[in-house]
Amino acid sequence: MIRQMGRLLTAGLFATVFAACELTVPDFNNPSVEDLQNNPNTAAVAAAAQGLLFDTRLTAADMVHWVGAFGREVYPMAPTGSSLPGSVRDPWTQTLFVGTQVWAEAYKNMRNANLLLDALEGAEIPEPDKAAVRGFTKTIQAYDLLHIAVTRRHLGAPVAVGSDPNEPPAPIVGENEVYGHVISLLDEARGDLQAASSFPFGVTAGLSNFSSPGDFIRLNRAIKARAEVHRNNWSGALQAVAESFAGNNMPLDYGAQHSWSVNSGDLVNPANRPDLLWANTRFRNEAQARADGSPDLRFQNKFKVVGAYQLLEVTSDLQYTLYENPSAPFVWVKNEELILIRAEANLAMGNRAAAIDDINFIRMNSGGLEPLPDPYPGSDDDLLDELLYNKRFSLVFEWGHTWIDMNRYDKLLEIPVVGAPSADQRLHSAMPYPLSECLPREPEVPPGCMTQQGVIP
Repeated sequence: MIRQMGRLLTAGLFATVFAACELTVPDFNNPSVEDLQNNPNTAAVAAAAQGLLFDTRLTAADMVHWVGAFGREVYPMAPTGSSLPGSVRDPWTQTLFVGTQVWAEAYKNMRNANLLLDALEGAEIPEPDKAAVRGFTKTIQAYDLLHIAVTRRHLGAPVAVGSDPNEPPAPIVGENEVYGHVISLLDEARGDLQAASSFPFGVTAGLSNFSSPGDFIRLNRAIKARAEVHRNNWSGALQAVAESFAGNNMPLDYGAQHSWSVNSGDLVNPANRPDLLWANTRFRNEAQARADGSPDLRFQNKFKVVGAYQLLEVTSDLQYTLYENPSAPFVWVKNEELILIRAEANLAMGNRAAAIDDINFIRMNSGGLEPLPDPYPGSDDDLLDELLYNKRFSLVFEWGHTWIDMNRYDKLLEIPVVGAPSADQRLHSAMPYPLSECLPREPEVPPGCMTQQGVIP
């Protein structure tokens, strides 16, 4: 378990508007560690648990916005700007805002989770409620660490962070060990959730389908399915999908979401930025044709044509329709992704017929496309490209999936960039650590503390 102490930041315990909340929670917007640890009553524990949801969505927002940019799903182009963001054009240094944010927000939330777990030991609340909070908290920890795993990749990351800020920094462990810790946390969490019957706190509207420990286990398994497929544990991914909420009889958008709102004290969706965010025109070029000649329904439903805008060599006349409402939620995990994960795992294990069945289900029901022929005449590589096409269009602008998937399959250079071939745009395979993580490690310089040059396609 990740251990790190310090003061809880305001956002970490800020309780937003929660659906189905039966508690009257006092103002815990700015409690100290001492407040939670010395008086861990029901209200304090509830506020801390709810605060984890507030912070984990901030890291998810960075994944949507910035990891989406790494995979060229989106181009951040400020109308008053004179350059593209460093994540698109420049070598990646330890001071680049984007990488620092993903790291800092994820580890801050993991630290807050550990503080809650420590305080829970002395809390005078029923044991089943403690188990519910532990299972919920460890699941959020695992999800936050997964953000680190997918963005740092082969560079590795710390997992055993000490409780004393004056101690030497935690050791960097390899990518496999980081993923292993994610899986361990999720499995521990499931055991805790199985010992509980209800949560002693309310959850956001985006978690309304998972508002009890029993239902939350299905979300826990969905997160595990994503983690397992990212580390190429295909059988583990299939088992996790089977234990999740995946199903061809369920709506494709059924799942968990990160909530935003215009309510006082809450935050609006940060991707509601038509002044800043422009889609890669590749999606218009790549959208497969339906039987009537019209493009893939996912292109029709998720993109809109606007007046063309140019910044340096990049021009786009496409924007997303996904977050036009400032209260629009972010997808956390949805049924459509789980079906595609099942297809991916079956394809990797040589179960072509099962993989084609799931790919066709998504093609027809999400894209409005004709099914692939079965038997499929193409090679496994052709079928993988078809799978990645469907993942790209089904999950676009939701979590940076394009960058993550193309990295995993060593296809980074196949991502089309917008602009002239000679333009100095770079594709990066991993984020370095922030400077604040590197300075305490001197004179040692782990690979994650080195500038990542990226590649120019």
